[in-house]
Amino acid sequence: MNTITTSKKTTSAADIFAKPAKSENLSTITKALEEAHAIIAKENSAPRATIVTGRSSTVHGHFTPWTPWSNGEETFHEIFITISKRTARELLGTLLHETAHSIDNKQGIKGTSGDGYHNQKFKARAEGLGLTITQAPRIGFSVTTVTDECAARWSEPLRLIEEALRLTADNDGGTAKPKGRNKNLTKAICKCSSIRASVSVIAAGVTCDTCGERFVTA
Repeated sequence: MNTITTSKKTTSAADIFAKPAKSENLSTITKALEEAHAIIAKENSAPRATIVTGRSSTVHGHFTPWTPWSNGEETFHEIFITISKRTARELLGTLLHETAHSIDNKQGIKGTSGDGYHNQKFKARAEGLGLTITQAPRIGFSVTTVTDECAARWSEPLRLIEEALRLTADNDGGTAKPKGRNKNLTKAICKCSSIRASVSVIAAGVTCDTCGERFVTA
């Protein structure tokens, strides 16, 4: 009897939502990162997590040690990943970095101190996932690099992320945030003039150079 075998079709980011062109929605890259995380977590027994994507100029990623998401009685940690102006390798590196935090948290290992300093325990965990970790002032062993060897180890997650980025709107060609008056400033007055400043600055005390009186909220 002849047996017919069929090759398994690999899933691509395009298959997930069947989008033919770039989309303004972030659902494709978010779904790809979810799939990539599932692959990584399966191999390393990392806890399930809700993947959140967005823009940030200050952090590449973040893991919440508590569980802000729930589905009935099951709760989930959150992994936030900044996707703007970043390559697929950089996104993979952040995903692995935050997954390392999640494994440490699951096992009760303190890989960071209260001020965010990454210690040698975190370095060992992250390098166990294939990353190269180097030290930097204030943040410790946190600088993350995906080498060719690491990329080869996680070739499937990397492929999903690469394909998803090609289908997701870029964040490097949009219009810049317009410069204008900060609407969070509060008006304060003295006898002869007025200023706009933050509530905390006004509360701390600002004195007019002309009349010598302290500015008060209008």
